[in-house]
Amino acid sequence: MATLALAMTRSAHHIGCVMCSPDAAARLPIIANARSFSGTTSASCRRKHKVRIRNALSAGPLPYVRGWAWQHALLTRRLKCIRGQAYPEQDGSDELLLFEHHPVYTLGRGSTEDHLTFLNESPDGGAEARRRLSRKNRGPDAARLMTNAQSSVSSQLTVRQEVDLLSEHSNTSSPLEAPNGVPIYRIERGGEVTYHGPGQLVMYPLLHLKHENYEQDLHWYLRQVEEVIIRTLASFDIKSNRDSINTGVWVGKDKIAAVGVSSSRWITTHGLALNVDPNLGHFDKSIITPCGIEERDVTSMSKLLCDDCPGMNEVADAAVDCFGEVFNVDVSQQETIR
Repeated sequence: MATLALAMTRSAHHIGCVMCSPDAAARLPIIANARSFSGTTSASCRRKHKVRIRNALSAGPLPYVRGWAWQHALLTRRLKCIRGQAYPEQDGSDELLLFEHHPVYTLGRGSTEDHLTFLNESPDGGAEARRRLSRKNRGPDAARLMTNAQSSVSSQLTVRQEVDLLSEHSNTSSPLEAPNGVPIYRIERGGEVTYHGPGQLVMYPLLHLKHENYEQDLHWYLRQVEEVIIRTLASFDIKSNRDSINTGVWVGKDKIAAVGVSSSRWITTHGLALNVDPNLGHFDKSIITPCGIEERDVTSMSKLLCDDCPGMNEVADAAVDCFGEVFNVDVSQQETIR
């Protein structure tokens, strides 16, 4: 049975694709008692909290490490800004990053290599691959994206220069490859193994949950992210639902969107992946057990809507609007990145 995928340290929290027991899930409201839904007069009179949208979709699919680098460059700057250190281009704003990635498999911070099912067919049971992917391995041959290079980054660099440096640094962490040639990394989000690739909308919110606009509660945040997906799908006449045991969003018993999050000092990273029109063959259970759930399948908007499936930009626009509604934030400030 799925158990709570929540790893907490003094400075970081992680929740991912596998969540909690039915009893624990039952105690979580479908829509949390969020400030965003309070409807009070004082809230309606206040100017909306702004979230800057950084959109990389016009560049087409980008390497996963690029999205990872953007998250960590912005997170580092935000944390140091909170500590009183000045950085160029850092105004303390919350962020929402939009990406489409090249094919990649990622394992969460505490996930097991057992859900890489192709390893079971290896002559040695995948012993060498398991060693390189081990959650304990932080050596030079670890198949892991690491963040310890951030401390050496100059505060005089622009955020794009810092992203370039972090992207280059990640090349020293060599990924493994699945039998289909897709690279595999262990990263710091919560949850089990999942796939990202072309045709999938990936959204990375960097929100400071200590702000009065939000709740300082990762379960509340998780429910809100799921609500963004549910409303986005509803705008295209797809009825979706939560699951009483597992995180993410489902159409019937099939998963259409994965959610895996992390936070540092209550600033969130990672986020959601919505299947618009991906190659579902990359979720093949002879390669991985998606999100560690053996008895469930994966679906997409294109599989459900066929020729009526909207394009990536149309889905992204709807998702940003729904994000603004659910979190009660202003999402009008947008810029293009790559």
